Amino acid sequence: MKNKIVKDALILFAITICAGLLLGLTHTVTEKPIAEQQIKIRDAALNSVLNDCQFTPVEADLSKQPVIKEIYAAKKNDEINGYAFKLVTKEGYGGEIELIVGINSDATISGIDIIKHSETPGLGANADSDKFKEQYKGKPTDQLTVVKDGADSDSEIDALSGATISSRAVTNAVNVASQYFNDNFSEGAQ
Repeated sequence: MKNKIVKDALILFAITICAGLLLGLTHTVTEKPIAEQQIKIRDAALNSVLNDCQFTPVEADLSKQPVIKEIYAAKKNDEINGYAFKLVTKEGYGGEIELIVGINSDATISGIDIIKHSETPGLGANADSDKFKEQYKGKPTDQLTVVKDGADSDSEIDALSGATISSRAVTNAVNVASQYFNDNFSEGAQ
């Protein structure tokens, strides 16, 4: 009886070790391709919000801005054309929303691109639709608000039907990028 318990324990231990090694090996093999794919997705998003630019990371203390993860200076012909912000907001209905916000040097939003989200299909997931994202283009870097009955001014964004939380999450992230731009990169910034 005692030998059977020891034998079963050793078999279970061996299975656990093998499973752990296989899991570690799988992680090691897939880590680099996953990182490369994430860089490709980020680069495509950067180019979609500020087209035909070279992007250089901006060194900045982002400890007071936990939503902003990375900032890039967008250069065209050796002149800064604008800035791109990679943001991750936790305000989404389905969890985190990761996006890129582009802001032109003239303090207008050049565009947004949603990189990753887990919003409800058919509702909050529509935040990644061109129709919703196009609303941000050309808007000034003032604080934007989400409205449910049609945007009437430059400072309003029309909410997605049935997905006001997702609409607000994206808009709040855009507002964080706009505020950072106004405080640090606009003509009147110190």
